[in-house]
Amino acid sequence: MIRGMEHISDKERLRELGLFSLEKRKLWGNIIAAFQYLKGVYKKAGEELFTRACSDRARAVQIT
Repeated sequence: MIRGMEHISDKERLRELGLFSLEKRKLWGNIIAAFQYLKGVYKKAGEELFTRACSDRARAVQIT
């Protein structure tokens, strides 16, 4: 714990220290990974990052 910040909420402590929340850091990491994949950094290993959903069914439209 940082001295003098014991009674401050986690959110306020992060703001005071100039840090992002864990959720935002994870999102930033995902954005970097997607960018690197698109730029071709991952090559073959990148194929496992995303899955493609295939379906033979067409969306049904109901007319009433």
